[in-house]
Amino acid sequence: MDQDGPLVEYLQTLLFYLGFYKDNIDGIFGNTTRRAVINFQTAFGLNPDGIVGRNTWNALMPYINGGLGFIVPTNINYSYSILQININSLKTLYPFLEISSTGKSVLGNDIPIIKIGRGEKEVFYSAAIHANEWITSPLLMKFLADYCYTYVNNLNIYGYSARQLYENTTIYIMPMINPDGVNLVTGEISPNSSLYTNTQLIANNYPNIPFPNGWKANIRGVDLNLQFPAGWNEARRIKFSQGFTSPSPRDFVGLRSTYRTRIFSHLQFYFRT
Repeated sequence: MDQDGPLVEYLQTLLFYLGFYKDNIDGIFGNTTRRAVINFQTAFGLNPDGIVGRNTWNALMPYINGGLGFIVPTNINYSYSILQININSLKTLYPFLEISSTGKSVLGNDIPIIKIGRGEKEVFYSAAIHANEWITSPLLMKFLADYCYTYVNNLNIYGYSARQLYENTTIYIMPMINPDGVNLVTGEISPNSSLYTNTQLIANNYPNIPFPNGWKANIRGVDLNLQFPAGWNEARRIKFSQGFTSPSPRDFVGLRSTYRTRIFSHLQFYFRT
């Protein structure tokens, strides 16, 4: 771990619940966090170097996988890396989950989709199509974790039998449609990087939109929520009339609609099988 950001927030959260870290969850790997890491490493018989490498993450794994009473953190900026950690934890604990990718983002990040249930009724949930609405990702992931737990333990979820829901319904969850944009807003993309600088140059053309917290688009400045084929030409007319005629933190519809041949063609495959 060599930079500040959401992963440090996640580390601090884990160490806080384990009793090693007692400061603010701020995502800064400073002296207090380093001392907490050293104390953890010492307690678990690791080399106390203050570096969070493979051995330290392995020692944290039982707690990442639910040993602290939760899997999905809801108190921190929720980036793509944390999503991937949570998906791996849920798959380890609940192997009946079916996890695959609908494709890749601009930066090459897989866009995951998770299938749970085997019923004829089919439901699709998605989150974080807008980057600054990333809070919807931990919301969906927390729901999935709760659903899995109640299913395995034959409990109710929101007043309904989880096992009956599982038998009667198939749910498809796409927890983060826009991982690159989410990483920009949550701070996983370093402000010192060229990628951050490039997006800032886009944002400079729209000074009334706060940066980066006003960023909704993908990393190229295309608003994915305006990429659906239905009504795209009308959306283009409206947004162009509002001045969004080039890549922007939000509301630029792009040069054409591309979802028909990308995400939704993949979803149609799922719903047919």
